[in-house]
Parts: sequence; structure tokens; C-alpha cells
Amino acid sequence: MSKTLSSSVANKVRRLAASHNVSDICDDTSRMARVITQLAGDSVVLDSTEQLLVNLKKKGVLTKAETLSLQADYLQEKRSANGKFRA
Repeated sequence: MSKTLSSSVANKVRRLAASHNVSDICDDTSRMARVITQLAGDSVVLDSTEQLLVNLKKKGVLTKAETLSLQADYLQEKRSANGKFRA
């Protein structure tokens, strides 16, 4: 059941992206942000669902609040599926 929950937000994001012709391709701005983050000593690696959320926000399909809410739901479901969720 957890695996189904884990993919539900990802599926919703993929369907939304497909309906707006948004891909999970990392653009120049995202690549630059990743390099700057690495130079600062941090490491941020987005999976395809998270990159879709970024790109949907950039295109104006989602508001900042909607993006953050979907990302929070996605991460919570991912943790639950991996057995790492803490109440």
C-alpha cells in the first residue's frame, strides 16, 4: 500500500506536467543553481518528480504554495514507502 501512496503524488505531477507540455529536463538556470549549491559545499539532487515540480513552477502552472505543498506530500509519501516516516 505504501508503494501506491508513494507514486500517487508523482503520478499526479507527471499527469499535470504532460497536460502542460512540461518536461523534467534541467535547464541552464537549474544547472547553474546546482553548481552554485555545490560550490557552497552542499549537494542537492532532484529526482524527476521534483524537477517536474520546479519546471511547473517556472512555467507558471503552479504557485509557490502549490509547489511546496505537492513537494511536501511527495517527500512524506516517499519516506513512508521507505519506512523512514517519523510521526
